[in-house]
Amino acid sequence: MDVRGLIESLKEDLTCSICLGYFTDPVTVKCGHTFCTQCLLQCRKGGDDTFTCPECRGLINYRNFIPNKSLQNLSITGKMLRPHLLQSMVGLTTCDQHGEQKKLFCEEDQRPLCESCSLAPEHKHHHVLPMDKATEKYKEDANSLKQSVISEYEKIYQFLRKEEKQHLLRLGQEFRNNMAKHKVNKAKLLLEIQKLQRMVLDVEDNLDKAPSEMFRVMKIPFERNEEQLLQEVNVDSSIWSTWPITCLREMLKNYHRDITLDPETANPHLILSEDMKHVKCGSFLQILPDSEEISVDSFIVLGAQTFTSGKHYWEIEWGDNTEWEVGVCKVSAIQNGNLSILLEDICALEGYRCVNDFFFWKLQHGHFVSEPIDKMGILLDYEKGHIAFYNVIEENLIFSSSEMNFQGTLRPYFALSRHNEEGTLASLSICPRSNK
Repeated sequence: MDVRGLIESLKEDLTCSICLGYFTDPVTVKCGHTFCTQCLLQCRKGGDDTFTCPECRGLINYRNFIPNKSLQNLSITGKMLRPHLLQSMVGLTTCDQHGEQKKLFCEEDQRPLCESCSLAPEHKHHHVLPMDKATEKYKEDANSLKQSVISEYEKIYQFLRKEEKQHLLRLGQEFRNNMAKHKVNKAKLLLEIQKLQRMVLDVEDNLDKAPSEMFRVMKIPFERNEEQLLQEVNVDSSIWSTWPITCLREMLKNYHRDITLDPETANPHLILSEDMKHVKCGSFLQILPDSEEISVDSFIVLGAQTFTSGKHYWEIEWGDNTEWEVGVCKVSAIQNGNLSILLEDICALEGYRCVNDFFFWKLQHGHFVSEPIDKMGILLDYEKGHIAFYNVIEENLIFSSSEMNFQGTLRPYFALSRHNEEGTLASLSICPRSNK
């Protein structure tokens, strides 16, 4: 970097990204960004203590501002020193051809010129400015472009915040609707219980009568209630609606990893493709080199990749499975093809296909129902102890785990059922990045 570049870099480091001027009474916030105190307070809406950082949109509290006295002093010094540094550079830039100082700047050729160069035929119709004016003009252009970028991102933030608010409002309304349905069903069940209790009392009241008389008396109420007793009580098992999240998949693709399957961890019943992207259950026991059968009921294979930090995303596509389990796991040991995986070291989502009408998802703490999906995305955030599962086609969230404390090495985890209800052997594929 040349001297002018170093001067400009220093100015940038001493510039507030809000007012684009040298820092005045700078403060540093929790996320590490620094702004002028008054500039930052202008971003605070109303009397809220908490608002978002103009740089990273992270939450900050104005009570936690940290004054940066050293940066304040450095900004004052830099502001006073910069004109002298730029002035001293004038003598350093001379034209090799004419030996004159380059005091002009050609906008078409984007290079400094001396007076003699500007009169040359090749610059006759070019727009030539004094160097100081050209510097100010490009500074304004850069600041204008920066403000335009900030404005465009703010539009995106506003759109996503509005989408988030609408999503939460719809979810809240659906929750209230489902609770109302459950309340109605509960009332129906209580009514049926009361009817049965009355029938029991009627039977008890007629126990001392002759069998023929008791049968005659009880025949009518039994016939009347028989159809009701045989009818299945309609207990609503609601499927929660989901809504697409704008640009979700494009964001997730930034963390895409090329996942392949590890044949040394594959259950002997499983057959892996040559590219290690596809697995299916074999119709007979597969004998794998240097491996032993783990369990005839454990159709497990792990990804070859290992994770100890960072964000990682991959996509999988179902075959004709009716039951599967996907996620990540911590491998305690792999010796001679034998896996040692503890149940508490598995963080996965278990799914069941129910007559193609819906999917039943089983978690470590509960379950839920969703519409059927064909392709799933999985995002692992190691540092946050977070794993999330997405519907790739509809671009919406299936399930997001609460924060966990990941330790050690994690690997992608896949478990397949033997076959579906029609007897078709189960399979699963890992999608490449370019797969739509």
